[in-house]
Amino acid sequence: MIKRFSFYLWISLFGLTSCSEIPPSDPACRVKEPEIPPKISNAACIIRLNDQLLSITHRLSGKYDVPGGTSNGSESAQCTAHRETWEETGFNVEVGEWLGQNDQGMQYYACKLAGDFDGTITEFSPPPWSSMEVSAITLIDPFAISGKQWRFEDRLIHLRDMFNRVEDSKPKDSQ
Repeated sequence: MIKRFSFYLWISLFGLTSCSEIPPSDPACRVKEPEIPPKISNAACIIRLNDQLLSITHRLSGKYDVPGGTSNGSESAQCTAHRETWEETGFNVEVGEWLGQNDQGMQYYACKLAGDFDGTITEFSPPPWSSMEVSAITLIDPFAISGKQWRFEDRLIHLRDMFNRVEDSKPKDSQ
């Protein structure tokens, strides 16, 4: 009986792990100017393209949020924002100025997309390695959504304030 259970457990684990794609190595952390001394904290990126906010939709809640997450304990908050954005969106951003933090200590940074994004595409497929957490990547108007659509409703007003201070990622020559 125990051998049969072990066999089924092994098959189940193999099936679960073989369906998820392992992400490529994280790209080198890209920061405009490193903070001195560096903060070690959970962090997120606020990315603006025209008047739209790059958001992720969490698979479990179905609600919007910005890419970000938990520090690994040894990287700077800027590098946490960079790594988490890469892991959740596949975008290799440049982390810019610190915008603020919420009551839970999450640090927010203005981040710029690398590449020639002009805002004509408003939805992106999440990379295969993030599909367990992220169901969509979308450009949204942060002022046109309700708090109930946001993952942490009480943080939306603060996010809108920070969004207003973020420089557009759209290339200057295409504006």
